[in-house]
Amino acid sequence: MTGRRARWAAMLGVAAAVSAVLAATGWLAPASTRHPAAAPAPDGCTILQAENERYGAPTTLRLLSLPDGATKRLTQAGYWINAMGYSASQGVVYGVADGTRRGRYEHGAHAVRIDASGSVTDLGVVGRAGARRPVWSQVTGATAGAIAGNRWYVRQNSDLYTVDIDPASADYVRVVHRTALRPVSLAVGVDDFAYDSSSGLLYGVSASSRGDSSVVTLDPSTGKVMVVPGLRFPPGGAYGSVVLGPGTIYATANRDARRSVTYRLARDGSGPAVEVSTGPALVSGDAAGCFAEAAPPPPPPNPPTTISESPTSAPPSPPPNSPPPNSPPPNPTPPPSTTPTTPTTPAPEPPPPSQPPPVEQPAAVVSTPTPTPTSVVTPTPRAVEPVPPPSKRHAQPTEKPEPVVEGTAVKTQEKRRWGLTALILVLGGGAAVGHVRRHR
Repeated sequence: MTGRRARWAAMLGVAAAVSAVLAATGWLAPASTRHPAAAPAPDGCTILQAENERYGAPTTLRLLSLPDGATKRLTQAGYWINAMGYSASQGVVYGVADGTRRGRYEHGAHAVRIDASGSVTDLGVVGRAGARRPVWSQVTGATAGAIAGNRWYVRQNSDLYTVDIDPASADYVRVVHRTALRPVSLAVGVDDFAYDSSSGLLYGVSASSRGDSSVVTLDPSTGKVMVVPGLRFPPGGAYGSVVLGPGTIYATANRDARRSVTYRLARDGSGPAVEVSTGPALVSGDAAGCFAEAAPPPPPPNPPTTISESPTSAPPSPPPNSPPPNSPPPNPTPPPSTTPTTPTTPAPEPPPPSQPPPVEQPAAVVSTPTPTPTSVVTPTPRAVEPVPPPSKRHAQPTEKPEPVVEGTAVKTQEKRRWGLTALILVLGGGAAVGHVRRHR
C-alpha cells in the first residue's frame, strides 16, 4: 500500500506540472480565447463604380457600399468613362471620357465631372497646359486615375500625367506634368490605382506577367513602380477598379469567368483576399472613393426625441406618486431648471397631474368641515364645558386627603411635644420637692 500511494503521488505531481505548462502556453484556455477573434470590419464607405460591359458608351454608374458589398444603380451616362478620381474638397468625381454614344471625340479624351446625383458635365478636351488650342489629348485611352488635393493623376500606357483640377486655375483640366513610369513591365499592368495620403504613393494591382496580380506602389514624383511584398489578389484578368479603405485595399477584377468580382485585402497581409460582391463581366471599369457616408441630421433631432421620451416616461411615475397630493403642485414650477432630478421629470408633462391635486384637495375638505355644520357643533362644546368641572372636582378630593394627612401628622407632633413638656414639668417638680425636703 505504501508503494502504491507513492506511485499515485508521483503521478499527481507530474499531472500538476504538465497542467501548469499548458496553462502558461494558453492551451488550456477556452476555444474563444485560444483563437483570436476576427478583426472588426473596416468602417463603412461608398465608392462610385463605372462599368462598361461593351466597348463605347454608355457607361453604367453604380454605388457600391463597403464592406457589405451592396450595390445600387445610380444612372446610365451617355459617355465612355474611365480613370476616375474623387475630389474630397470639391465633393465631385472627375473622369476621362473617350467619347459619347455618337462615337469618339475628335481631339481625344474630355474631362467630365460627376456629382453626387450622377449628373455628368463635359469639361472639354484635356489639353496640355499653355497650349492655345488642343491638338490631341495626351490622356486618351487612360485606364487609371486618382486625385490628391488639386492634382489628378492619370495613367496612360507607361506615363503618369498630372492634371490640374483647381477651378480657379488658368490650367483647369489641363496636363501640367508628365512622369515616365519604370519598370514598364509593372506599370502597363496597372489598370487603376488609389492615392494614399499617409505615404504619398499610389496603390494599384499589376496584372502583367511580371506583376501576377500583386499590389504595387507608384511614386508620382519619381515614377518608380514597386511590388508590395505579401499582398496579392487572385490571378486573373485586369483589375480595373482599386480603392483604399481603412487598412484595406478593394479591387475589382473585370472578368473572372463570366462575372466581375470585388475583393477585400488587408493591407497588413494578415489574410488572403476575400470576395465582397460580384457583377456582370466587364470590358473595362473604374472606381473612385472611398467616401464615407455621413449623416449629420440625426444628431439635431435627438434632443427633441429625448424631450418627447421624458414626458412619455413620466406618466408611469405619477400613478405611484398620486397618493401624496403635495408632490405634484411643486413640480410644475421647477420643470425647466430641475430636469436632471427624477421627481421633476413628471413636472414637464403635469398639465394632467396638476389638475388631480386640486380635485383631491376639495374632496379632503368636504370630508371634515362640510358634513358637520358649525352651528350644531357650537352647542356640543358648551355641553362638554360643564363636563370638565366635574372632572376637576374628582381631582380635588384626591388632593384633599393629602392635606388632611399632613394635619394629623402635625397634631401628633404637637401632642408629643405637650407630653414631653408635661413629663419634664412633673420630673422637674418632683426634683424640686425632694430638694426642699433635704434642706429641711
